[in-house]
Amino acid sequence: MERAERIEVSRGFTLIELLVSITVAVIIGAVVYFSLSTALESWRYTKDQLALQKVLNEVVEEITSGTVTSFGLKDSLEVLQAGRTRMEFVPPWTDDTHTVTEPNFIYTLNSRIKPGTGVPIAEARLLETDEYGSIPVAVIKEGESARSMVRLMQIAPRGRELRFTYHPYAKANPDAIKYIWWDSEDKEVFSEYKGKVSSISKNPFGIKITRMELRYYDKANNLITESEWMDKDDLNLITGIEFFIEAELGQYKKNGLSFVSLRNAPMQSGCLPLSEQMRIPIPDSYDIHTLLLKNISGVSNEDVLQLKAVSESGKDWRIKIVFGRVGSAEPKIERYVIEYPPGHVVFTEYPKTGVNCGLNLLMLGSNGRYDYDYDGEDVEDIVILEGDVLLKVERMDAEGVGLFVRP
Repeated sequence: MERAERIEVSRGFTLIELLVSITVAVIIGAVVYFSLSTALESWRYTKDQLALQKVLNEVVEEITSGTVTSFGLKDSLEVLQAGRTRMEFVPPWTDDTHTVTEPNFIYTLNSRIKPGTGVPIAEARLLETDEYGSIPVAVIKEGESARSMVRLMQIAPRGRELRFTYHPYAKANPDAIKYIWWDSEDKEVFSEYKGKVSSISKNPFGIKITRMELRYYDKANNLITESEWMDKDDLNLITGIEFFIEAELGQYKKNGLSFVSLRNAPMQSGCLPLSEQMRIPIPDSYDIHTLLLKNISGVSNEDVLQLKAVSESGKDWRIKIVFGRVGSAEPKIERYVIEYPPGHVVFTEYPKTGVNCGLNLLMLGSNGRYDYDYDGEDVEDIVILEGDVLLKVERMDAEGVGLFVRP
């Protein structure tokens, strides 16, 4: 019997098995590819969104809070122009180049204090620290000089560093004005201060600012205007600003909306440097508690300040204040005349008091019958203004007058 030969055959993949294996590999590869692609796309999206948010936050922060070397918008003392994509304002000015060396403690500031505003905040550096302590100070010289002079009202140790912070007079020192604007061509937000222009929105990510809009609100949070530029007479009404900013990076866009309250705004603080043709909403005769003229400077003989209060209903009230000055002596409030209504004189007085005393418009005359406020049932008030009242500066010859208003 023949012995069957055993033959071993090396068995490989069949065509069907090979096709199945390739198909499975392709499917697995596709799943891995799309998973990685989705993960990478998600990572890129998150990275770009974070970059967009970072730039938006930094732009708004620098506009509102400023930098280590300059104040931001929230510290603005005065708005000079307000537009949809551009604004000009005056931040506080700090002189930090002085030391206690003068025997009479008199210092000439590097700029000029705006007429009608308060005295500077004076501070001396404390011994062996970076902290500063406040010192009382008085303005001793104002007028046509390009710079103001002050005197410390308290003895300070020699060699101490001094700094003075005050409201600068932009008319005499244009470098005190800070500009912020959006350039639609460069798609950047710029600022200019003390002659130096810089890009607020410049960044390493290539992000562009494709839109910026500013909207202005009054103390009651009412939008003041929809116009491209705000009327100059309404600038003092601004107490808050809304920012809308849109940023773009490649195919992605992100926008931010922010609101900043101007804590030093005249209508917020109640301390307003007056100017001719200025219009100021004030409380009526029943609700007002302070209406005081102060910080009067740059006065010549026979200079006039004329104010008119226009009420929502009833008669209007006008006061004409005439100043007197002889030579270099301190100017005085020579007389004031009250008209109610305008054109009909009801009271005249000759106080002849120094302008440093100011004039309280709620305490005029001995009986208070013709002053602005309501004095109670014990006084026969002739002047009563009710509802919405607008105070207009019809004439102002003095260089500076401050008005303090409190409801």
